[in-house]
Amino acid sequence: MNELNINISKDFSKIIGGREKRIAQFSGEAFREEFLDKNFDKYDRINIELDGVLGYPWDFLDETFGTMARRHGKEEFLKKFNFISNNNYVTDKITYIVNTSKKED
Repeated sequence: MNELNINISKDFSKIIGGREKRIAQFSGEAFREEFLDKNFDKYDRINIELDGVLGYPWDFLDETFGTMARRHGKEEFLKKFNFISNNNYVTDKITYIVNTSKKED
């Protein structure tokens, strides 16, 4: 299995911005484009280490992971992404976002 490991705090930033690049540095849009969009078809599994960040704005999580779930569907999203964290609060927020996202037609 071809896997990619991403540590958000080391590979992107410890301080996370909001939804869009035009509004915030280190935004969900920037992370999604830089790490997820261009690697989605290259890897069977993408492991994402969430710890070490000073907090995750809801807008960042929705833009990053909600957008991917809406584009690819919940099943494909859950097959592709594995979240690693000692903090269930963040993974629970991501799970909620993914579960409430409807695939785009």
